[in-house]
Amino acid sequence: MNNEHSITLPTAEELLKSGAQFGHSAQRWHPAFAPFIFKEAKGIHVIDVRKTVPALESAVDFLVKAVEKEARVLIVGTKKQASAIVQEMGEKFGAYYINDKWPSGLLTNFKTVSQSIQKLQRLQELHLKKRYVLPKKELLAIQREIEKLKKRFNGVMFMDRLPQIMLVIDTRYEKIAVKEARALNIPIIGVVDSNCDPRLIDYPIPSNDDAIKAIRLLFGVFSEVLNKFSSKRLIPMREQFARRLVDLERAVEEEHRIKVASETPTISTAPTVTPREESKSGRTVRVTSFRAISELKLPEAVIEKLTQAGITSVEQLKEKTLDELKGLKGIGEKTAEKIISIVKKNGK
Repeated sequence: MNNEHSITLPTAEELLKSGAQFGHSAQRWHPAFAPFIFKEAKGIHVIDVRKTVPALESAVDFLVKAVEKEARVLIVGTKKQASAIVQEMGEKFGAYYINDKWPSGLLTNFKTVSQSIQKLQRLQELHLKKRYVLPKKELLAIQREIEKLKKRFNGVMFMDRLPQIMLVIDTRYEKIAVKEARALNIPIIGVVDSNCDPRLIDYPIPSNDDAIKAIRLLFGVFSEVLNKFSSKRLIPMREQFARRLVDLERAVEEEHRIKVASETPTISTAPTVTPREESKSGRTVRVTSFRAISELKLPEAVIEKLTQAGITSVEQLKEKTLDELKGLKGIGEKTAEKIISIVKKNGK
């Protein structure tokens, strides 16, 4: 079924096959949802999908007109059934999205929350720039903070101002997001189940909001709208930032490689002769030489990491403490302990 914008809309039969008609138990219903109920069967409310189609068509008409004027869209769906669909849609069609826990105040306190969004970008760059400067413990702390912020803000990382439209899966589950959008008069298009209040939503679409097939069917329609009519301005911004991180990592690695090469001592394979004592019979000498770390029979990967850090002899390893070894890139605590143990046994 197509509308005036050539957007393919599902038929009532397709909605039935996706399970869109199954509401919640009759005991959990919201009285304001009554106009969308077809009947009650075995204690479950059955949604009238014949009313879902025109409701979806109205929402599509509004969304098309808005995105043609480059309105910014925020997609919200944080529960398990919706999370992957929301992320896929946001990334593919260049929309903002929230698919983990809703960041309280994202809309109503945007100026403050946006500082955390900007912090995510700064930390990702800082983690790369300081990977060979900061201690391993501090780098891990930064990495944990990055992962924490990415879960909450990755989908809105370039949101420099408030969105003009919000798409919501399960308006009751996302009640805080709905409340914030209503407070700022941001139009809401939302999938509403029988336990939701459709009066809170500008464009309510009555449907099962737990069935993955139904969610994909409905949001597939909105995906088509974004694909055909949106500017997709976020896609190049995200790609550019990703390239910047890759370029930064390469530059840091190259700088570190040059630094290590310049600091690595040139070790002669010939023995080093040093004076020891003077005797009546003449000058006596002691012959010493550097022992290569390959003699310790360490794994090749470990030898490579040590060499990259400028450690090429047993004598150099003897001077390193456990903490110093742990601070080397690619050398964990267990590996460092193993190196210390092997040096003590075989490095005498």
